[in-house]
Amino acid sequence: MEKIDFKNIVEQLDSVVLVVDYDYKIVYANSYFCSLFNTNCEMLSGKNVFDFLPEKSDTVVIKDYTYKITKYDDEFYSYYYLTIVDSQMEKVYSDFISTVSHELRTPLTSIRGFADTMLMSFDKLDKAQIQKFLGIIKEQSNRLIKLVENLLSISKIQVQQSNLVLKSVNAKSQIEQVLDIIKNQYPSHPFEFHCNDNVPNILADENKFQQIMINLLDNAAKYSYDRGSVKVTLANAQKENYVSIKVEDHGVGIEPDNLSRIFEKFTRIENHLTRKTQGSGLGLYIVKNLIEKMGGQIFVESSTVLPNSGSTFEIILPAATYTNQSKRALEDK
Repeated sequence: MEKIDFKNIVEQLDSVVLVVDYDYKIVYANSYFCSLFNTNCEMLSGKNVFDFLPEKSDTVVIKDYTYKITKYDDEFYSYYYLTIVDSQMEKVYSDFISTVSHELRTPLTSIRGFADTMLMSFDKLDKAQIQKFLGIIKEQSNRLIKLVENLLSISKIQVQQSNLVLKSVNAKSQIEQVLDIIKNQYPSHPFEFHCNDNVPNILADENKFQQIMINLLDNAAKYSYDRGSVKVTLANAQKENYVSIKVEDHGVGIEPDNLSRIFEKFTRIENHLTRKTQGSGLGLYIVKNLIEKMGGQIFVESSTVLPNSGSTFEIILPAATYTNQSKRALEDK
């Protein structure tokens, strides 16, 4: 049987490995450790480990990077492993777990609570109460479905598997279809749609374009004041061979310092309207990424000053011209 060269394996690891005796003297250090501390491995034997590592901390900062220290003991030696910590990724991961846990727990608690009530007291409930409880269960189920769909969209975006099918799309027709859906969800909000003359089709993925418009219009209605109007304008963009779509709401608006943050994952700006509404902070992140993958851009202007407070989101997408289609075909090769 071939002998396994453990030392060679350890040398290939993307982490620092130290072997220390019970007098805290270094017995072995791999080359990663030596390069990290700019020292000669042959001269490390017998040196005190705490000349290099903190005695009472599980992290150490070396060359502007934070390393996590993991220690294992056996009968004869202590083994130290140092792995680099990406603090930004750890924060993103922590925020992800916290947000998703909260967003899942809230609707699941509602579904379970109203289902239990119906199971235990069905014979005591009248028809109106049953319809109300079933409506809440359906509403919360739809919320869960939307969260899962958003998470799946993010995973596809991150691994670049959006599978966009770009073709000539009639933006006016698509926007009208989405408006019919949103109007039913927000019957108290008046919606306006203005379409300029001679607006060409856009070069886009039809399903993803619908997803973009649903997110933008849903946000516009959700974060507007009661009975606040939502206005959509379709026109030729100032940029040649591009189409502009603006979605304007009448809500609390966004502070200037927060404008750049709203497109980040899991970001929700705190104000009295967002506290009253449900959301995971994923919609605008998905919107921005899909628009950019289709060769477009998104802009936002906002005011927090009454009575004209509110936000206007503008997306520009390539027109379905021969030039744009040919250019995209070459980029995809």
